[in-house]
Amino acid sequence: MILHELVAPYEFLIGTWQGQGRGHYPTIEDFEYSETVTFSAVPGKPFLRYEQQTANPAGGPMHSEVGYFRPRESGHIEFVLAQPMGQTELLEGTATTHDDGSLTIVLGYSQIHNTTTAKLVEQTARHYVFSADRTAFRFEFDLAAVGEQLQNHLQADLRKIS
Repeated sequence: MILHELVAPYEFLIGTWQGQGRGHYPTIEDFEYSETVTFSAVPGKPFLRYEQQTANPAGGPMHSEVGYFRPRESGHIEFVLAQPMGQTELLEGTATTHDDGSLTIVLGYSQIHNTTTAKLVEQTARHYVFSADRTAFRFEFDLAAVGEQLQNHLQADLRKIS
């Protein structure tokens, strides 16, 4: 498959990643979950398709989202997401490779749009740290919603399975 030149440095993302996470927020009980993330390429296009699903410890569905990971020039990243609970999330940030070979993607700028019936989400931030060999990553998700200030909501550790 021929990848767009902006996507080629992120070819390692293509495939399925799985792992375990935990969540907390002042308005809910702490919880654990399993997560599956899949990135797929569209030949020649400057983006990767993204799909995420979580399940509770008994295997029941929890959250899902779909969207597009859009690498731009000079390490700039855009992430466009839609969620079935009534939000769209437009994120921007940077990708940085460190001396130890790890890669950090910080998506700290967000615009959130809520449908009229959705729970009010005001701001998000996402932080991904990929191992030097690009076979695992740590994910952290920060959330400002329902009157609470921006704070950590989710943390998960995922490994590439295909």
